Amino acid sequence: MLNKSFSITICLLLLLLCIRMSASAQHLVDDRRFPDSLQQVLKNATTLKGRLDALFLLSDYYSVKDTAKALGYANQSIELSRQDEYLNALAHFYLAGVYFEFDASRSQQQYMYAEKQLSKFSQPEALIFRSRAWNNYGALEQRKDNMRGYLHILINKALPLAQQAGDSTRVALNYHNIGLILLNQNEYERGLQYFARAISIMEAGNTVYADLADAYALSARANILSAHPEQALYFLQKAKKVLEPNPESPYWPLYYSVEGAYFRYVRSYALAHQSLEHGLVLADKLNDIFEKRSLLHEQFNVYREEENYTAARNMLLLGLAMEASFPLSKNKKQLLYDLAETEKIIGNTEAAYSRLMQYAALSDSIYQNQTKTEIAALETQFRTAEKEKQILNLEHEKKIGARDRKYQLLLLLAVIAVLSLVAVLAFMQLRHRKKMAAKREEEHRTELDSIEKEKQLSNYTALMHGQEQERQRMARDLHDGLGCRLAAVKLGLSRIPAAHAVQQQSLQQVMDQLDTGISELRWLSRNMMPESLLTLGLQDALKDLCSSVMNPQLRVTYNAYNIDEALPLATQTMIYRMIQEIIGNAVNHANASALMLQCSQEEDSFFITVEDNGIGFNTNNHHAEGMGMKNIRNRVEYFNGQFHIESSPEGTIINIELNVAQSS
Repeated sequence: MLNKSFSITICLLLLLLCIRMSASAQHLVDDRRFPDSLQQVLKNATTLKGRLDALFLLSDYYSVKDTAKALGYANQSIELSRQDEYLNALAHFYLAGVYFEFDASRSQQQYMYAEKQLSKFSQPEALIFRSRAWNNYGALEQRKDNMRGYLHILINKALPLAQQAGDSTRVALNYHNIGLILLNQNEYERGLQYFARAISIMEAGNTVYADLADAYALSARANILSAHPEQALYFLQKAKKVLEPNPESPYWPLYYSVEGAYFRYVRSYALAHQSLEHGLVLADKLNDIFEKRSLLHEQFNVYREEENYTAARNMLLLGLAMEASFPLSKNKKQLLYDLAETEKIIGNTEAAYSRLMQYAALSDSIYQNQTKTEIAALETQFRTAEKEKQILNLEHEKKIGARDRKYQLLLLLAVIAVLSLVAVLAFMQLRHRKKMAAKREEEHRTELDSIEKEKQLSNYTALMHGQEQERQRMARDLHDGLGCRLAAVKLGLSRIPAAHAVQQQSLQQVMDQLDTGISELRWLSRNMMPESLLTLGLQDALKDLCSSVMNPQLRVTYNAYNIDEALPLATQTMIYRMIQEIIGNAVNHANASALMLQCSQEEDSFFITVEDNGIGFNTNNHHAEGMGMKNIRNRVEYFNGQFHIESSPEGTIINIELNVAQSS
């Protein structure tokens, strides 16, 4: 979770003495007795400062537990502090903290008002509160999907103010939040570097705070995402040790979310469900809707790996319902995409398509890439600023030394700068050469692929022309040769006089068989080279084809629009062969009762659609395709066309678009 700054770390002795409280404090591990102590302080306070300090901390404590109580204490502090400009600024800071979870706009307004008023004061405490105000303002920007804005605020506002105040714990929290942003951008290794810096500062302190458990848990998550489960388990154990004294800590939902992810990674799914259920119960109890979303999505991941897709979909639907009240598009896009994939696996094609369309409407890859680039630039700017700061400190220390040491340092820096410049130029030149070489190699490879493809198309074209010529020759030979001879045999048999009725019956049976053979021969001849294609054209040939396959068990519908009769015969023949193969597959394999063929032409584009209500087939198994389907793909490629198949147990739809200009 992103740190919303709390001031709950004053020990009971300091409270009773009404000593000024530290604004840089973090979350106590066990704060359950904290409100009673504060109520006692408020009751016994004899100064305005003492009462206000107690009211500030009470409003902060109840801001995540009881909004009505928190708002009451915050409004009391506003009224009491009207005569003191500095304390009134702090009162507005804590009022912003009350609005943080349920009215982001008003919370940001209060933080900026407090920051403006505190900028008039230069003491360290004022700098610390300004740093916290900027941090919390940025956290609200992050909830609006403005991650770049939040990182900009951390690097240019919150962190410099914390460093200026000398507050190491506040610096640690800013490192923690920078690491979290990098983690959300899938920069796991860089995120772990910032978490390590935050943990190092927190562990060096005299008190163990719950924020340390938060850093441990997020480090565990980063290690899981970067495939280092052993290191993740190490951080989880450390986080659990910090949180165990307080079973009601608001950091438990995050811990269980990461623990569930760890068990999922090691395939201990039962333990994963157990951890995530614990986390969901606590998230509901604490009204932590942000961690609840994370826990639901992790439940989805576990169910998906278990292949329980119905339960996985239910988790996504719960998460999507929660997204309606948040402006974040990234989480919603991921949920929609996962829903589309899950619905597809379950077999709900229509629902999958609907979710996919919703996902597409939210997608903006250009913006995301730009945001990542800007975040990387800001992070680099921060690192550069720190290095420049170190160099300036070094130069300041050298000024105290002898003049000759100063000159030596300047000379050394100049040499380093020149060498660095030379190195950078050499590196850029080398990289440019590598890019040019890679580009030339890619162009050469593309040219070779193009030549190979043209060669294959040429060979295939020659093969197809040869096949068509051979089919025409065989069809002509069958029709003019064998067909005529069979007709002559029939005629000769019909002239033989029968001696009696039995002989007449036998002759009639032979002639009937000859009629059947002649019909089959004519069908075979027409199938090899349809006469209607040669005499009437493609549109009528396709109509004859549909009529030839129609029977009482199969109803065929044929529609044709704007087909150019001037298309070359070779083009018409290839289109006819494709449709003949598709219809043949439907008739022989689909068990369909209805089939629809539609052909149309718009200028140089020829469109083919074939639909049937058969049993469908697996469109992903290209290895199992027969020669007929491969021939169709080759012919489509010959026409520089597009070939698309949708198939399910309810039927198959085939759409083909051909460019017939090259053949015209």
